[in-house]
Amino acid sequence: MSSSRSRATPPTRRARRVDVGGYRLWVKVAGSGSPTIVFESGGGDNSSVWSSIEAKVREEKEVSTVIYDRAGLGKSEPKPGPYRIDDEVSAFRAVLDACRVPGPIVLVAHSYGGFVSILTAAADPRVAGIVLVEGNVPGFFDDAEVARLLSRFTPQIPMFQKMDPAISAVMVPLMQALPETARRLSAVSLPLELPVIDIVAETTWIEAPEEVAALRREHALFVAASPSRQAVFARGSGHYVMHDKPDLVVDAISRLVDRLRREG
Repeated sequence: MSSSRSRATPPTRRARRVDVGGYRLWVKVAGSGSPTIVFESGGGDNSSVWSSIEAKVREEKEVSTVIYDRAGLGKSEPKPGPYRIDDEVSAFRAVLDACRVPGPIVLVAHSYGGFVSILTAAADPRVAGIVLVEGNVPGFFDDAEVARLLSRFTPQIPMFQKMDPAISAVMVPLMQALPETARRLSAVSLPLELPVIDIVAETTWIEAPEEVAALRREHALFVAASPSRQAVFARGSGHYVMHDKPDLVVDAISRLVDRLRREG
């Protein structure tokens, strides 16, 4: 599988399903221009969560954009076998390769998509920047926090499976694999020179005050680790910042695009 930063052949610009090894993921490439902005959704969400900003970014910045659905979500087929986050990353890179998406790429990642994007950026030289939109940062997910999350989630599995069998078929294996996922992320470091904008909402996805404080500390430590990282506080926003404060997310992407164009 190629991971070169540039391609002689332009990317395929249409919606389609791409075979990534026995199952197919839905992807849509649109627009033209560099860099390419690739949107990564969180947890049980499909690519529609980006509908309020994807077209705006593409038109205002004259860039290419990519949206896709991870396995079992939206218009994508489920992946056979057990859940592994490395399979998510491999499938994601296979989609980019099949659509001939060149570098530089800016990943825009929400929530759990932060994990997928961090692993991708650590391995794929096409990635030239990341915008985390309430994106997961590995430092928060230590053994104690993972145990707390699973202790809350596990008793709800039967109800979840009854209410939404399709989404639970994705989320239950993902959550059950969280201990291994967290260990995998703890062993990976982003290049310190990689530009990252880290957007944190005023109201996040957890409620316990001590956990909220710990989460914010980890985001602060993540940003402080490199001068190439910037923090943005989304005052008045909930976890879905792209819905509550879409202009803030668009501005972050715009600033990163402008930086890459200046440096390129």
